[in-house]
Amino acid sequence: MRGFPGAIAFLTRIPMPARVQSPDWLGRAVGWFPVVGAGIGALVGGSAWLGAAAGLPPLAAAAVGVGAGLLVTGAFHEDGLADAFDGLGAGRDRSRTLEIMRDSRLGTFGAAALVMSLLLQVSALIALVALPASAVIAAAAAAHSSSRSWAALAMALPRASPDGLAAGLDYNGRRRSVALRFLVGVAVAAALLRLDTWVLAPAGAAGGLVAWWAVRRLGGVTGDILGAVQQTTLVVTLLALSATA
Repeated sequence: MRGFPGAIAFLTRIPMPARVQSPDWLGRAVGWFPVVGAGIGALVGGSAWLGAAAGLPPLAAAAVGVGAGLLVTGAFHEDGLADAFDGLGAGRDRSRTLEIMRDSRLGTFGAAALVMSLLLQVSALIALVALPASAVIAAAAAAHSSSRSWAALAMALPRASPDGLAAGLDYNGRRRSVALRFLVGVAVAAALLRLDTWVLAPAGAAGGLVAWWAVRRLGGVTGDILGAVQQTTLVVTLLALSATA
């Protein structure tokens, strides 16, 4: 349980009593990312359903749900998505791509990716808020949990930079640990989704495409790429779930 408070502190803006920033601490915390992700998703789904139950139009209710997620996480992964697509979209070579990704300013490619991600999340939740509360919460929780599992799996890829978040999340070659974390997240999602676990497959393909693009361009992944993988798999999972709602 030592990594659980750290995972909450890392993935959310919820204050925790203690937080030790070190590679070992991050390594312990990552194992709890899918569980914390499920909690974040439950907040998103619950907020959206409550908005709809209070009489808000589906669009507004879905926006409330996505907004609740942004509020509790501080748009952590969204920031990575924007930086990753800015670099991969505008960078002409490896060094320039990494330089753009380190720049805190938002560019055209990053803005477009961010808008599309939020728009698609809201669109998917519009279809889901008509379901019973338990179904909405389970769907959002599964999507957020599994998306962090796909990001954890991408951590087993080579590092594109010796510094930054991805370098800090170093397992010292312990790929079995990464695989275990991934399987835990998938198990959580499967339990929430019951018979609809097939929706995890297209999400994995989409996240794998982003990771492949990064490895091809950069030789590995960065923290921003991990954020992009999480956001991509989250969006595709929510869309797949909304298509079957």
